[in-house]
Amino acid sequence: MVAGPSETTTHAEFGVRTTALTVAAAFPSAIAGKTILITGVNIKGLGFATAQAFASQKAALLILAGRTPAKLQESADTLAREYPGTKFRILELDLSSQRGARAAAATLNGWTDLPAIDILVNNAGIMNIPTRQLNEDGIERHFATNHVGHFLFTNLIMGKLIAAAQKPGAGKGATRVINVSSMGANFSPIRYSDINWEKANETIPLVEQPDYLRFSQMLGIDQDVIKADSFISMGAYGQSKTANVLFSLGLNERLYNKYGILSLGLHPGSIITELGREMDPEVWRQRTEKFKKGGMVFKNQEEGTSTTLVAAVDPALTLPTKRPLASEADLAKMGRELKGEDGEWEGRGVFLSDCQIFEDAKVWFTSWSQGEKLWAKSEELVGEKFAY
Repeated sequence: MVAGPSETTTHAEFGVRTTALTVAAAFPSAIAGKTILITGVNIKGLGFATAQAFASQKAALLILAGRTPAKLQESADTLAREYPGTKFRILELDLSSQRGARAAAATLNGWTDLPAIDILVNNAGIMNIPTRQLNEDGIERHFATNHVGHFLFTNLIMGKLIAAAQKPGAGKGATRVINVSSMGANFSPIRYSDINWEKANETIPLVEQPDYLRFSQMLGIDQDVIKADSFISMGAYGQSKTANVLFSLGLNERLYNKYGILSLGLHPGSIITELGREMDPEVWRQRTEKFKKGGMVFKNQEEGTSTTLVAAVDPALTLPTKRPLASEADLAKMGRELKGEDGEWEGRGVFLSDCQIFEDAKVWFTSWSQGEKLWAKSEELVGEKFAY
């Protein structure tokens, strides 16, 4: 099956320094009156800046979800003072376990005065856990929190998203699930044979092995050492970020043609937030300085949420390209290496960066078939199947 070419974004001039408030102001009718849920909200993070941008254009209700009720309430109170025209509700959501995701979904589904959710932004995440750790479900913590928790929570509240898509006048693609990923998705594919990073990298199937050159350059470690190693924190994080984008493809496969629900992934940029809280502070500082000296551009919170807003509301974005790959080896290539004469490649349009469709993405996280494989693995991990 070959889908038609994905359109570009509405505003080609948006880029690395564009703010979320600027993006929101460009699409007021896509935001006004909407009910929007954002995970991972605290006043110092990207979730807060995302909520601020939606509130600036008169979203009807913003549901702020996260682990710590006090931080959620602080965010809600701060936003309510600045944007009295928008209502705010908080939802305690602990994505680190399936128990936490199920509890939050049950609470939300019990809000009978809230029949529909127009946009879901899966923004929460963890990073840089220094050693291999498993959660209470026996799953590596990056993967458990960043992917499995969101996969389960999203599917359990799907009735409210479908209800939004079925409202009179709802345009196709207006109801969206946005998965905040990272350029870290380029580091590692999904290790279906070793989700928990227990085996030496060089011993697992070649198609599941990480990008050794990228790791070597980033960490300053010889590639042979990495091949003989098992757990790599940035690799485990990268696997979870690959999963975020593939989750979008799995959602599109089930929901776009039937209900008009669109799902996209994105890289917000490099932003100094609390994401590095599990690392030794001095190691985190040294690594950040190294990246800056290497030319990495760092954004502030407002710039770091602009791509989330583009993914959530730009009407020019539509179903990603679907076309078969020639071989499994193509999964390790970049999208630009597989462009057809029409400029399209497998999964083009599912991943954005700096407010535009991103071309330098490994096909292992833009492949529709990989999205299906991950969906099946995720259902296995949560012990439940989801069909729509």
